[in-house]
Amino acid sequence: MQCIDKKFCKLVEKNEWLFAKTMSEIPHHYIVRDNLSENDKKIFDVFDKFIKKNGYTAKFYSKQYTYFDIGDYKYWVIENILNRAVL
Repeated sequence: MQCIDKKFCKLVEKNEWLFAKTMSEIPHHYIVRDNLSENDKKIFDVFDKFIKKNGYTAKFYSKQYTYFDIGDYKYWVIENILNRAVL
């Protein structure tokens, strides 16, 4: 994985990504902030701000989200959920 930040890479690698079963027609995985350690929550928050500042906006149905691509994945945050999908 291409790494923009060592702490973020550890967060991505060590936590379990859950498959979004309710949206199987749009395959992606996610991590819920509330399930993370206190340290990982801080990293989550920093990366959330990073995405919002440095990412690109794209429309998803009627909503717009801000995404950031790293390696083979695009990442985005919706409330307390970090999502990723294969590019």
